[in-house]
Amino acid sequence: MNGASTESTLPPALAAAAVIGVAVATVLVGIHGLRISRTTSDFYVASRTVRPWWNASAIGGEYLSAASFLGVAGLIMVNGFHALWYPVGYTAGFLMLLLFVAAPLRRSGAYTIPDFAAARLGSVPARRVTSILVVLIAWLYIVPQLQGAALAVGITTGLPGWVGSVAVVAVVVASVMFGGMRSITFVQAFQFWLKLAALALPAAFLALWIAGRGAPSGGLGSAGTLAVPESLTAPDGVYRTASIMVALLFGTLGLPHVLVRFYANPDGPSA
Repeated sequence: MNGASTESTLPPALAAAAVIGVAVATVLVGIHGLRISRTTSDFYVASRTVRPWWNASAIGGEYLSAASFLGVAGLIMVNGFHALWYPVGYTAGFLMLLLFVAAPLRRSGAYTIPDFAAARLGSVPARRVTSILVVLIAWLYIVPQLQGAALAVGITTGLPGWVGSVAVVAVVVASVMFGGMRSITFVQAFQFWLKLAALALPAAFLALWIAGRGAPSGGLGSAGTLAVPESLTAPDGVYRTASIMVALLFGTLGLPHVLVRFYANPDGPSA
């Protein structure tokens, strides 16, 4: 990483307080969604009563996960503008999910992806294979998230990386135990607005700072030469870009933790 320092400039005590504050707030939001889960429908799909606004915010929270919130920024820093295709690809995947998958999933009346596969295909083996794939995809997805939590906590607070991973697991387990899908929906919606603010506020202050200093190119003068990084002019193969886009598009369509959100909507149009 070009030798850049990975130490945080924030005092460790303040960083630890911020991390603890967010974790406590997340648990409290989960408690707010508490409802005793008396039936399978209560726990898995919040009795199918989640309104579109809440579900959209929760899906946005899943979109801004560690993979996109931290990983894509790192990819762009290391690989240049080519990595911008990653957020474009899975954003397009969410659009395809909305257009072609959301309503059929909700109309199926299933609780899980294996239930949906069994209902549509009428096959017990298909249900078993789907169950294995769901577990495999979830495992491949959650490991980078836990690694991101470990890195974030380690860099900002100086604590061992495993503390971040354990804290994330504890918060998630607590939120699920409090009220299943309803609590998780509130938690993910809260996380979305929190992370959106974390992105928007620095961008707003940066825009104000630039506006106060005038146009960034104003000081170049007639003799100034703007050096363009080599990575910005390097050719990118059409097949490479197309393969990345296709992989991200279909990969997003198969994310179990995103698909299950549509089961919680009241009906197909809401999904």
